[in-house]
Amino acid sequence: MRLNYRLMISTAAGLVLSSHAVMAQDAAVPAGPAEAATVPADAVPATADAPAGATSSTEPAAGTSSNSGLQDIIVTAQRRSENLQRAALAISAVPADTLARAGVTDTTQLTRVAPAIQIGNIGGTSTAFYLRGVGNFTANSLSDAAVSVNLDGVPIVRSNAIQGLFYDLERVEVLKGPQGTLYGRNATGGAINLLTAKPIAGELSGYLNGEYGNYDAIKVQGAVNIPAGENGAFRVSGMFSDRDGFYSDGTGDEKMRAIRVQGAAKLTDTFRITAGGDFAFVGGVGSGATVASLDKDDLIGLGDARAGAVYASSYAPRAGAFLQALTPNDQFQSNRYWGMYAQAELDTGIGTITLLPSHRESDIRLRNFGSGFATTDRLQGDQTTVEARLTSDSTNRLSYIIGGFFLDENYAQRANYAQGFQNFANVFSGSTKSYAGFGRLTFKVTDRFRVTGGARYTIDKKKVEIDSLNSIVVCPAAQAGGNCLGTPTLPDPGAGYVLPTLFADANRNPTQGPGGSPIPYGNGAILINLRQQLDPSRTFKKLTYRAGVEFDLAPQSLLYASYETGFKSGGFFASIVDPVYQPETINAITLGSKNRFLDNKLQLNIEAFWWDYKDQQVSQFKATPVPGQPGNTILEFATVNVGKTRVRGVEIEGVARVAENTTLNATVQYLDAKYRDFAFDTPFAAGPPVTGCPVQVGASGYTVNCTGRRAINAPEWTINAGIEQAFDIAGGRLVFNLDGRYESSSYKGFEQLPGMKQDGYFLGNAQVQYAFAGSRLTIGAFVNNITNEKVINFATPHVVAPSLIINSLRPPRFYGVRAGVKF
Repeated sequence: MRLNYRLMISTAAGLVLSSHAVMAQDAAVPAGPAEAATVPADAVPATADAPAGATSSTEPAAGTSSNSGLQDIIVTAQRRSENLQRAALAISAVPADTLARAGVTDTTQLTRVAPAIQIGNIGGTSTAFYLRGVGNFTANSLSDAAVSVNLDGVPIVRSNAIQGLFYDLERVEVLKGPQGTLYGRNATGGAINLLTAKPIAGELSGYLNGEYGNYDAIKVQGAVNIPAGENGAFRVSGMFSDRDGFYSDGTGDEKMRAIRVQGAAKLTDTFRITAGGDFAFVGGVGSGATVASLDKDDLIGLGDARAGAVYASSYAPRAGAFLQALTPNDQFQSNRYWGMYAQAELDTGIGTITLLPSHRESDIRLRNFGSGFATTDRLQGDQTTVEARLTSDSTNRLSYIIGGFFLDENYAQRANYAQGFQNFANVFSGSTKSYAGFGRLTFKVTDRFRVTGGARYTIDKKKVEIDSLNSIVVCPAAQAGGNCLGTPTLPDPGAGYVLPTLFADANRNPTQGPGGSPIPYGNGAILINLRQQLDPSRTFKKLTYRAGVEFDLAPQSLLYASYETGFKSGGFFASIVDPVYQPETINAITLGSKNRFLDNKLQLNIEAFWWDYKDQQVSQFKATPVPGQPGNTILEFATVNVGKTRVRGVEIEGVARVAENTTLNATVQYLDAKYRDFAFDTPFAAGPPVTGCPVQVGASGYTVNCTGRRAINAPEWTINAGIEQAFDIAGGRLVFNLDGRYESSSYKGFEQLPGMKQDGYFLGNAQVQYAFAGSRLTIGAFVNNITNEKVINFATPHVVAPSLIINSLRPPRFYGVRAGVKF
């Protein structure tokens, strides 16, 4: 631990010393302006191998010679255009060509290009976002993600509604740490901004890229930009992806079709408008998983007979019997997402007024076994948002951003979870209305020193109607050391949601014995059927704020520090007792420095951070005593609040153009994320807790104490590195790219069991591309995950048979060829 403290202290000192060296190096150069000049998005030139509007770190910066420097990337993370190197916050920006090289087509693949983020998927569209250990597993419509995903400034409220968006992008921005003032709700861990390529006025252009690889993978994406006079244009883009599953049972496939249409016009010298709509279909079999006790290298799916044998030998303690093999022969997904937005900008004497209304909808239909049991889900949701901002000129001594935000979200979900000896048949219908006002001020104390302050007041009004029908098999003899061997697992209602009379009648009235007692089932077991109908509502209010300082040590050296708070409102879960969980909050201190050296050929950015994370919302299966039935419990998928988590660490990012055609890059993150106060109780009737944390036996139950343990999805070390080497051959350009990622060990599941731990690993990737003369035609080849590593991205114990650990894996080795044409 002393080494860790020394590392952080030495890094903080390094921020000052390295910047001081830059200051001395550039002492003869007068200090430049505080911010980069505002640059419109359509002014960013296209690169040779990326869509128009994209940027590439291998291209020279504006104002530099063609062989001298790194390109400047323009970002809008702080609601105004600015140079990435002048943005006083922790942010990574990934340009379009890097996304294309990495083959990124959905959010789960972002970990290849953004080292701070961890993204896992298990069971249909359920996604777990973690940024430096801050996050949650959002399994249904009742829980919210801790990392906000935004498309062209529009927040996408549900993490299961972000598929089919990764094409024809200008860049992706990853903001690290709470974004409590400009982004507000559900951004305690950070934000991911997807910025699409915009129409370019007066230009007829386009591109088409195609790819074929193993697993019979076909990917095609393209765009066409159509002029509409000198001051307007339309852009139509689309994506097609089709790949077989990589698990032995055919799961883990990818089938996506998407289209996006946008129009933009400059109607007057002071008024601009952009509007667009998109549609995406995600089909196929869907996500898969494997059993932890099997060899991951064999990619054995849960529908494989080898996995079935493990199921049949997995004992369910409360049922006193063994599970039966899964028969996932009807797994599917048929999900549709669509949305529209408009952005109007009016320049006035006091600043630019921006109005951004949007509407999005999703229709999710799936049957999936990736969680280790059958999930049948139908979810329909819609969201309407409006944001209005007034943004002053950044060159003013006092600059400001003032705005307001409104969200109206509605959802209806019908889900059935057939878990062997337990079945949940849930119906949710709810809404959220969120209101917020925000502002941020920046004052230039001198030409080189600035202070910033901001605040946001959020009101979240949530309500939901929950109709939960729970059926659970209990073996009374098991509590005394006996069993009920031979008891069959419960019938699966299937894709038609037809509940058997064993559970309830046609009106969802539970089947029960005299006086509401359990009914006999199997070999000495009993079946408890319970129905709970709830309609909770809550209003959550919070003031979040930010304070920061910025100092230009030299024209290309920025030192900054900030203190920012974040907030994610509470909510509900399906429960027979108390369905409410509380808000989570985070306080973050950041100290950073961004620098360019050696005539713009070397970039070195350093960031040290310390976060205090309180009442973290964690979703898990929790044992709850059944009211009126002493000794009986039911497992509920609950969201609970963890007391305190401390997150601290250092991230160092470097990019170097070591020769005219050679560029190196590396990012190193050290992370110390630990639970400082995390303990919970579970009753004796539920059996010994399923956990890798220490357990104490009390008078009425067990106490699980994870205090002092490392947070999940928080590897101590993460290192990304790469090299790009180009050669001018036969009038064209040949480019080689090698990159890799190392992660030290971390747990990928809440319970921190041995089968949920991913050991340290390294993933390497390679690409070669040749651009013919004129750069209009390109051909290439690629291989991702060269050594075919099998890496866990999410893990969970089976709900009723905890010795059975389910692992969701990242994709194995993919390889293939690519070709592209531009006009």
